Order: sequence, then structure tokens, then C-alpha cells
Amino acid sequence: MLLLNVSIITVFFVVLIILLVLAGAYFLFRIKPAAESESVSNCYENSYRYLSDAVIILNNEKKFVYLNPAAEAILGCKLRAMMGRKYQDAFSFKYLKTGRLLPEIIGGETPKSCECLLDTEMSQSYSIDLSYTPITGYAGENKSHSYLLVIKDITRQKLNELQLSNLKRYDSLTEMLKPKSFEAEVKHLLDNFHKYNSKHVLAYFSIDQFQSINDSIGYAGADSLIKTIGDVINKHIKRRIDIAGKLDGGEFVVVFRDDGLPLAIQKMKQILNAVEKCNYTSLGKQYPTTLSAGFVIIDDSTSTAARAISEAGFACKVARKHGGNQLYAYKAGNEEIRKLEGNLEWIIILKRAMQKNQFQMYAQPIQRLDEAEYNKPFYHFELLIRLFDEKGKLVPPDEFLPAAEYYSMMPKIDRWVVRNVMRQINKIPRQKPLPVFAINLSGQSLNDPRFLDFVVEEVKSSGVDPQMLCFEITEQVAVDDVSLVNQFISRLKTLGSKFSLDDFGTGVSGFSYLMSLDVDYLKIDGCFVKNIHTDEVSRSMVQSICQVGHTMDLEVIAEYVENHEIVEVLRDIGVDFGQGYHIQKPGPLADVISGFLYQGTENTLNRSSNN
Repeated sequence: MLLLNVSIITVFFVVLIILLVLAGAYFLFRIKPAAESESVSNCYENSYRYLSDAVIILNNEKKFVYLNPAAEAILGCKLRAMMGRKYQDAFSFKYLKTGRLLPEIIGGETPKSCECLLDTEMSQSYSIDLSYTPITGYAGENKSHSYLLVIKDITRQKLNELQLSNLKRYDSLTEMLKPKSFEAEVKHLLDNFHKYNSKHVLAYFSIDQFQSINDSIGYAGADSLIKTIGDVINKHIKRRIDIAGKLDGGEFVVVFRDDGLPLAIQKMKQILNAVEKCNYTSLGKQYPTTLSAGFVIIDDSTSTAARAISEAGFACKVARKHGGNQLYAYKAGNEEIRKLEGNLEWIIILKRAMQKNQFQMYAQPIQRLDEAEYNKPFYHFELLIRLFDEKGKLVPPDEFLPAAEYYSMMPKIDRWVVRNVMRQINKIPRQKPLPVFAINLSGQSLNDPRFLDFVVEEVKSSGVDPQMLCFEITEQVAVDDVSLVNQFISRLKTLGSKFSLDDFGTGVSGFSYLMSLDVDYLKIDGCFVKNIHTDEVSRSMVQSICQVGHTMDLEVIAEYVENHEIVEVLRDIGVDFGQGYHIQKPGPLADVISGFLYQGTENTLNRSSNN
């Protein structure tokens, strides 16, 4: 009986405790919302206090329930001051690109995430990565809603992305668009002519005698001159309306938008006059500077952006041919322009040359300059394409290669080169040292999405050891699209091939881009090498490039080695390889291969045949 009474008493007290808990819960959730907020805040404190991302919790009325310290910092307010207030009192969300208000994000039962702007009441603006999660709970039998917002500050990341984008799009010296970006802007204009029915004028400017000035004042001086001319052009155009671009060397392009031809011509003449009066000075010496200019009207009849730029460039060449400091319009029927741009006959000539094997591959040795290695047989070569007409006469490369570029035939020619080279060098038996053959690749080929797969397939199917291959890419091609070039480099280096950056030193900001390219050889442009034994500026430039190359664990090659004095200076500086007529003139690749095929026969390309 006693046990029964104890059990009844125990049950009584248990029931009483449960009733008290339920009453307390009812009182907490139904009668004192402020206490609810305080309790919830304490609940989340340990979970979110130390997170670096901002955490905000709102109740079903979208009023603040909790802010962690990171949220207090980004909003510039304390939780105790915001408790029970609506979130709109503290911040708003806006589109990242336009800055316009976003439609209501908070609400509904579907989690969301986006990148946007966070504008606070303290007049601060942040780029953020916002994650929104609805939370469903129960207060007794009643369903309740709250909202969890996690905010990651990505302002610095977006700033870095913008800076990288600007590096890719804009030339650092002139703040003008790089060639590909400029062409893309012109293409955009052409695509939208049907909407606006407008006409624009595309002008092409070239610094007269730029190469001579460049040879005299060196790399740094040339950059300074380019910046000076760029500043002059920028002062005479409508920023954010007109489109300005920087091409190779001392060449610039501008689209005067919606100005009309008379006004555009007036502005072009003003630019030419301003450049003539700028009195450019370097190292205390004054250099007369003038521009040649050509222009073309672009409207809905313009076929492509590349064609418009080329046509303005042809007109500019005519202006330069007539003494410079002149302005010429592109005229399709002009005899001089017709001669410069060639005609469709080149397409037939180049196609026939590939079909009838009128192309031949030549090889020029790249030899180590170290005295112990200098007189050893050649094992490293650059491959050069040569064209012979139907009578067997050599067609100069500077005639057919520009025509191939103009008519976008370089990918076909590069394919012919790769296939032909693989078929020839696969005959060479394995030996030590392994010969290396450098193949030049054009920018057009790198932009061909199918070209990389073609090269990889040719290498694999030919049976050629990939370590025998080195691919040469010019500095200008590399800086135009670093990511594309690195993709090409990465794929072929996994096979075992190497890469060389050609013509280094002639482009703008070459050192900064060099750090982004996984190349093995650095090839100094010949314009710095040919006078190195007589010109201190050239010597300093080569020395600087060589030091940077060696710091990055690259082997350095100098072009235009034309005499023994140049060899001695390059050795003194520490340049690894030399290439030029003093070492060996180019000769047929077939002869080089014969030298490797017949054991005991000295390499066919030897110095005795040099002169």
C-alpha cells in the first residue's frame, strides 16, 4: 500500500513538472516575443559567434533575431540596437552589375543563393555572396518561420577579378583596348547596325619611322614614346563613347562613333598635328615624331571587323609610303592599296602550293654559345617554311605569309607544317643527345578550337618522341590571350614537348606576362641583338632579359647572331644559345635528317658551308 502511494505521488509530481514546462513554453512563445528573441539569440550565440561570414537570422516578420559579430561589423550596427526591427532598416540588396534594387529575396520555402551588392544604412557598399535558407519550426502546435542569411564579403575578390579582366582587355601603357578586345568591340558595333542604322569611322594610326626610333632609344624609350602618343590620341577622342585600341609596336586604332565623316577627319588631323608638335625627348635627345593615318567607313555593308581594321591599315601604309604625317582614305580601287592587300589569287597560289608540295621545310641551328659546346654538331633547330613557285624560284616569306594571315589561311599552313615535319623527323633513330626541332605557331592557329587536338593526334600517330618537339609562340600572340596559350602549352607539355617564347622584348609589359607563361626558352628579338657589340642600350636590354630568364629557370636564346663580336658579348652576358647567319644559314630539313640517319657522317649542316 505504501509503495502504491509513493508511485501515485511520483506520477503527480512528473505531471506537474510537464505542465509547468508547457506553461513556460506557452508564456515564452505567445506572450513575450522579446524574450523569444533574446532566448533565440542566446541559442545561436555559440554556433555562429566565431564564423568569419556574416550570419543574420530574421523571424517570420523579417525582423532581426540574431546577428553574429561579423554581421555587426559589415552592417555597422549592434544586435541590441536592431533587435525587433525590420531588416530594411539596416540594408538592401542590389544587382551587382547595374546597382538596381533586387526584387524581394527573403520569403518562400526555397533556399536561394546569388552574388549581389549589399548597401548598408551606414552608406557602405559590399560585393557579397548571399545564401538564404528558410527555417521551419514549431512553437507548440503552431508552425513558425524564420530566415537564415549567410553573407560572404567578396569585395576584394571582385576587385581582383576586375583588375585581371582589365589586364586582359587593356594595354597597361596606353589604357587602350588590346587587339582582340578592340576587334570584339567593332564586331559588336557591326552586329547592332540593324538596330541603330548608324555609321562610324575607323582610323588606323602608325608612328612614322618607329623601328628606327626604337633601335635608337631602346625598349624603355619606345614604351615611353608609345605612352606619349597614346595620351595625345586619348585627349582627342570621346572617352566611353569612341573606341580606342593599341596594336603591335607603334600602331593604334580608333573608332569615332556617330561623329560623321567631316568631324572624324577633323579629329584625325588634330591628332596628327598634336603629335607633330609634341617634341618627344629621350635621354636628352629630341626625336621628331609624326603619325601616318588611314581610315575606312564602317556601316551595315562592312563584312567583318578584321577586314575593316585591315583596310584602314592598308590606307595607313599608303600614307606612310608617301612620306608620313598624312591621312588617307581606304579606296578599294586604289592601285597602291590593291598592291598592298594582294588579291584572291593568293588563296589559289597557297592552296596549290600545299597540294603540289611547293612548300619546303628549312632548318636553322640554335647552338649553345658556351665555348666547350660551341663547336659540337648541331642538335637544336628552328624550322622555317619556304615557298617555291612553279619555276622553282623562292617566294620571300614576307610576301606570302602576310597574304596567308590576311586571308586567314595560317591554320591550314600550320597544319601542313606539323604533318610534314612529323613525317620527316620520325625517320630519325633514337640517340643521345636527342635532336630538338622548334615549330612556329601562328595566333590564328591557336584560336582554332580544333588545332590543339590535331597537333596532339599528329604527334601520337607519327611515333615521334614528343621530347624532340619545341613549339615557338611570339610574345604578341602570348599576351593577347594568356589563358588560351597556357591551355595549349599545358596539353603538349604533358606529352613531353617544350615551348619557346619568340620575339621577346618587342611587346608591351613582356616581363609581367612572362610570369604567367610556362615556357622553357626565352628568345630575345633580333632588334636588340644585332647591334649589341656597339650599342650600350641594346646590351643593357639583353642583359636584363637574360637575368630575368635565368631567375625564372629559363634558357635564353639570342637571334640575329651575325658576327663573332656578337657571340663574344652574348657569352659575356651569359646568354645560353645563339641563332643567326654567323652560326649557320637555314638549309633544307631533309639535309639535316640525312646527317642524323647515316652514322659516321658529320651533320650536313656544318660551319664550313656557312659562307
